[in-house]
Amino acid sequence: MNSKPWLPYVAPFAVYMLFLTIESSRNLTWVYPIKTIAVAATLLFFWRNYDELRPCFSLLAGAVGLVAIIIWIWIEPYYPKWGSAPGFDPTGKPAFLGFRVFGAVAVVPIMEELFWRAFLIRWLVHPDFKRVPLGTFTWPSFAITVALFGVEHYQWLAGLICGALYNWLYYRSKNVFACVIAHAVSNAALAAWVLTQGDWKFW
Repeated sequence: MNSKPWLPYVAPFAVYMLFLTIESSRNLTWVYPIKTIAVAATLLFFWRNYDELRPCFSLLAGAVGLVAIIIWIWIEPYYPKWGSAPGFDPTGKPAFLGFRVFGAVAVVPIMEELFWRAFLIRWLVHPDFKRVPLGTFTWPSFAITVALFGVEHYQWLAGLICGALYNWLYYRSKNVFACVIAHAVSNAALAAWVLTQGDWKFW
């Protein structure tokens, strides 16, 4: 029996957050690819533990993802942010851009949804989180995960709204993979916006 059932869910997120502490506009072109590979490798190492990832096709998840990112972009000018804007312009760095899109669309949604919706939102209901059915609702677990998801992001208000929408989808679908789809759609749509508009502050 696994004495640390939380480890497969927390470890990829911890690796991601560790790299965030050393990232800067000066080293991002090489730190981000390494971060993406390290997080992906951690996910693959623990992959057999993720029984919550039941593949599904969900138009609702896609719609939630699009609504979330439309709100994210639309409200950008209307509230103060944490710190200063990233402002990193990767024009002329195709390898970095490839890693950035791959990380945002294929790695981050899995890593974050396993942490927030498969682990933390259930652990806040009961420490023996594996016994908590997917989609179990309590106000404290809802509020805490939304608040922390917002604090994690530079655009904190958009993060709060997206966290609430992803939580709602989790309760509605009782499927973590649906949340992964929504998160991936959000990140893909934001990547498309950034790349077509040159709006680098979102990256």
